[in-house]
Amino acid sequence: MTTYEPNDLSRAVAAICPDIRHRANDSTELDEKVLWWELSVCILSSQVPYSLAVAAANAIENEGLLLDKKSNSKCLFEKIYNILHTPLHVKGGERKYRFPEVRAKQLAEARNIVTCNGGSLLVAVKGFQNASEARAWLVKNISGIGPKQASMFLRNIGISYDLAILDRHVLNYMERIGIYSESNHYISGLSKYHKHESVLRTHAEKFDCPVGLLDWAIWIVMRVANRRIEGAKI
Repeated sequence: MTTYEPNDLSRAVAAICPDIRHRANDSTELDEKVLWWELSVCILSSQVPYSLAVAAANAIENEGLLLDKKSNSKCLFEKIYNILHTPLHVKGGERKYRFPEVRAKQLAEARNIVTCNGGSLLVAVKGFQNASEARAWLVKNISGIGPKQASMFLRNIGISYDLAILDRHVLNYMERIGIYSESNHYISGLSKYHKHESVLRTHAEKFDCPVGLLDWAIWIVMRVANRRIEGAKI
């Protein structure tokens, strides 16, 4: 059976960190359309394959729904629900989105909250002294956004690379190298999230890599490692 020792995993992460840094430096200029697409993907990808979340976000973006500041929440909900309730084109086939009603409600509410707080998502996320404040606001005000999703959103739009995305792959890595010992591989509360994020940030210093890019490298390494381990079991 294929197994990977902690040192093997750490060396693999270290090897791809420079490439991750290079990819992060290629970020494009932000506009409202890009921001809403990124936020909707973060909300739509919870408990759903990423490719399906992207297909759903693309379908919503194509209709320009989240850029419409004048549409009331009920009307917006119905329009988004109709899109998510219809089979989506994913990788050459059609798939139904798993949570059309819940996610449509969350996205409609997010649009309403942003509209009531200045109207612009760009103004909203840049109107804080630091990324931690922005993340706390997103978690508190945007339904469907937890610490992990908020960190992912702020990293993907280039606001900060100093916030960790503690998904199951990253927590599994932390467990394997001995810096995470809890059985739960999902962290919801910000206080607890801060605690484990600080541990990973200290680990990131060994790689001279921002924690928000180190977790990207970890995610890649652990996905590959898990696939090879599963393949060896067959």
